[in-house]
Amino acid sequence: MVEATCHCGAVRLDLPKPPQDVEVKECNCSICRRLGSVMAYYSPKDVRVSGATDIYLWGDRDIEFHRCKVCGNFTHWAAVDKTYDRMGVNVRLMQPELLTDLVIPKFDGADTWTVIGERRGL
Repeated sequence: MVEATCHCGAVRLDLPKPPQDVEVKECNCSICRRLGSVMAYYSPKDVRVSGATDIYLWGDRDIEFHRCKVCGNFTHWAAVDKTYDRMGVNVRLMQPELLTDLVIPKFDGADTWTVIGERRGL
């Protein structure tokens, strides 16, 4: 298991695989760019979230953006429709040693919805 926690530790996500074994993207859409997040994608069935979060909904209100109620760190997003089998976890909440060799595709979520490059590590 891999653990991701907010800054204060009040929110914890337990994940079945490290980010190297799942899809990861850095998106430049209006919200991801402002959050500064890099997302790893998991099935919600495989992720255990503990701790209290605030939820932000925007646009078409299909996605819940969760942040810690204590420290405010953005932790993950989840679909409002709980039958959707995908969620994003902010890899910046994982231990740094898990991220040094990570290949991170840059995704153009602001315009073309295509991968526009990549970088290594955080």
